[in-house]
Amino acid sequence: MKNQVVAINEKLNSCNDQHERKDLLNSKEVYINTFDSLLSINTFLMMYSYLEEFLYHVWKSFGKEQAVSGSGSLKRFKEIIKNVLGSDLSQDREWELLCDYEKVRDCILHTNGRVSISKDKKDLERIIKKSCAHMSKKKDRIELSGKYLESVSNTIDSLIKRVEKATMLDT
Repeated sequence: MKNQVVAINEKLNSCNDQHERKDLLNSKEVYINTFDSLLSINTFLMMYSYLEEFLYHVWKSFGKEQAVSGSGSLKRFKEIIKNVLGSDLSQDREWELLCDYEKVRDCILHTNGRVSISKDKKDLERIIKKSCAHMSKKKDRIELSGKYLESVSNTIDSLIKRVEKATMLDT
């Protein structure tokens, strides 16, 4: 983003056309006010998608005969992962975090990050509160910090490593 803002500033310094200057100033403001937030949101969504793909491959490799349950949620893979790991996921901290990430993902995709109109409003308020300020609301929309993204990445990596170790699956 900084390179783009620097490039816009350079154009502004040499620009004499008022209409073009106004467009450049608007572009600069858009970059400054939205780039970091959108980058965090998109990074989160890509990490979550990676997790879903991994769980699908685990199902395809080790649970194909077992129908996935649930609609489109991570919970449809719960029994398969439980069988692969040989442990009860209802008491698994990582699994609970992944289910929280799913609620964040759903809010981002289905309500554009607006907490107040999400079907999971109470859960999202709880998730935001327990994130230790690594996740927040700004104008009622979810904001994710770099620390939150790091936590998401670590949790996903940890589950993947546990499954790989239990199955010798090579992703």
